[in-house]
Amino acid sequence: MIAVRALAKRIGQQEILRGIDLEVATGETLAIIGRSGGGKSVLLKHLVGLMEPDTGEIWIQGQNIIGMNERQLGMIRQKVGILFQGGALFDSMTVEENIAFPLHE
Repeated sequence: MIAVRALAKRIGQQEILRGIDLEVATGETLAIIGRSGGGKSVLLKHLVGLMEPDTGEIWIQGQNIIGMNERQLGMIRQKVGILFQGGALFDSMTVEENIAFPLHE
């Protein structure tokens, strides 16, 4: 199960996420849709630990992922499937990973 409680994120003066509460049961499929710039990719990046919220909690299978190290997050990421649209994930990758991406495809 994934549970999000009172998730909030601000980037500079821009409030991206405010008080997000969400539950997704094990085996359930969820689509997040909305206008451009609405915070969809930011929310997904929080769910896999690529970004840390200003406030709130993210629980995956009974574990709060906020503050987990990369090894711990890696274990969680193996259990979660997320699809990003277009290039939304590329800004979370290093320059080397961006350059190597087409070589692996």
